[in-house]
Amino acid sequence: LSAKEKEVVNLAVSQVNKCIYCLSAHTAIGKMNGFTDEQILELRAGKASFDTKLNALAKLAKNITENRGRTDEDVLNDYFAAGYTKANLIDTISLVGDKTISNYIHSTTQVPVDFPVAPSL
Repeated sequence: LSAKEKEVVNLAVSQVNKCIYCLSAHTAIGKMNGFTDEQILELRAGKASFDTKLNALAKLAKNITENRGRTDEDVLNDYFAAGYTKANLIDTISLVGDKTISNYIHSTTQVPVDFPVAPSL
């Protein structure tokens, strides 16, 4: 996955897990990767009306996180139809897991947010 695609996953997962630290950090990083404020809010909601391929990725990341890995078949089929491969799927699932760990670390430790705080959805 590209840096931009990784941010899609990070934003969608952090929103589902309600991690304000990661949402704030990845909002800043998302901007550095060329996303607008409006696009970042969409990605956090698990969609991307501005890009078909990123839309499939955002939906998958949100779905995996919400369903704890029991991914909806339609969402998975849309992901592959958008051009992603089985190798991309393994990368995406790994990234969801990695980001979830970071989200849980913040939820437990409550490390102060040292980025501009992300707005609410």
